[in-house]
Amino acid sequence: MLGELLSGILAGTFSGIFPGIHVNTLGAFLAMEGVSGNLLLFSMGLTHTFLDVVPSAFFGVPDEGTALGILPAHRLVLRGRAMEVIRIALWASFLAVLMVILLSPIYPVLAGAYTPGTGRAVVCLLALLLILTEKGLKKLYAALVFFLAGILGVLTFRLPLDQPYYHLFTGLFGLPVLLMAFVEGTSNISKEDGEIRMNPKRFLGFSFLGTLLGMIASLVPAFTASQAALIGSFLSRDERSFLVVVFSVNTANFLFSFMNFLETGRIRNGIVALMESDPRGFLPYYALAALFVSLLVLSYGELLAATILGALNRVPYRFLNGAVVAILVLLSLYFDGFLGLLVLTGGAMIGLLAVALGVKRTNCMGVLMLQIIIG
Repeated sequence: MLGELLSGILAGTFSGIFPGIHVNTLGAFLAMEGVSGNLLLFSMGLTHTFLDVVPSAFFGVPDEGTALGILPAHRLVLRGRAMEVIRIALWASFLAVLMVILLSPIYPVLAGAYTPGTGRAVVCLLALLLILTEKGLKKLYAALVFFLAGILGVLTFRLPLDQPYYHLFTGLFGLPVLLMAFVEGTSNISKEDGEIRMNPKRFLGFSFLGTLLGMIASLVPAFTASQAALIGSFLSRDERSFLVVVFSVNTANFLFSFMNFLETGRIRNGIVALMESDPRGFLPYYALAALFVSLLVLSYGELLAATILGALNRVPYRFLNGAVVAILVLLSLYFDGFLGLLVLTGGAMIGLLAVALGVKRTNCMGVLMLQIIIG
C-alpha cells in the first residue's frame, strides 16, 4: 500500500511540474507499460492537482483544470509574488481535501439524483453570464470569441486526436501568454516572501466555494474544473480569491469524480477511466490515503517550487518563454502530428483575438461549453 502511494506521488509530481505533460497522458503511458492499481493512480492524480500550479504560473502552460488561473497567477508572479501563488495553490488544495472528506457522506445522494438536463441548463446559464457581463460593444466581441472557440472545440473532438485537450487548452490559454511575454521581453521572475496576503476567513470561504463547484463539475459530463471555476469568477473579484477558487475546484473535482465512479460507475476524467471499481467505497480507505498524500505533498511542494524558480532565474526569461513555446509545439507534433499542430495554432489565434478585442479570455471556454449546449 505504502509503495503504491509513494510511486503515485512521485509520478504525480513529475506530471505536475513538467510543462505539457498531463496526468492523464502519464497514466495512459504507465498502463501501457503494465503499471496500474487504483491506489497508485489515485495518489498520482491527487498529487498532480496540488502541483500543476508550477507550469501554469511560471510558464503559462495550462491543463483543463488550471486554464483560467493562468492570467491571475501570472500577474502575481510577475509582481514578485511567485511563492505566494504556490502557497495559495497548496493550501487551497489541502483545504479542498478536508472539505471533500466532510461532504463525502452526502455525495452519493447527489450523484444518484443527477440528470443530463440539469447539466445542460447550468452550462447555458453560464454561457449567457459570460457574454452579458461584458460592457457595451464588447458583448458582441465576447460572443464572437465564444462561438469561434466553440466551433474549434466541436471540430476538434471529431478529429482522430489522442490528446485533444492538450492542443485546445495550450493553444487558447497557454501560447498567448507565452507569446505576449516573449514579444514584450518580460524580465526574470523576482521572488519575494510566500506570505498569503488574504484574510484567513476569506480564504476558507472561497476554498469552500471552490469545493462545492468542484462537486458540480464532477456530476456534469464534459463540465470541467475550469468551467466550474468560471462560476466562481463572478463571485471572486480579486486575483487571490479567484486563485483559491480555481485550485480548490481542481482538487475537489478530482476527488468527487473518483467518488462518482465508485458510487455509480460513471467516468468523469481520464485517470478514473484507468481504474477498477472498488466495493470498499471512498470512506475510510481512500479518505485516509488522500490525507496522507496531501500532507506529504504539502510538506515538500513549496520547497520544490522554490528550487525550480531558482533554477529558472538563471535563464533569461525571454529565452525561457521561447524555449517553452518550442517545446509545446514539438509536443503537439509528437502527440498528434500536423492535425494537433493545426488545432494548437487555431486555439492560439482565438486566444490572441480575445486579447486584441479586449474581452475576458474566459470566453474561450466556449471550446467545451458550445458542444454541451448543442448536445
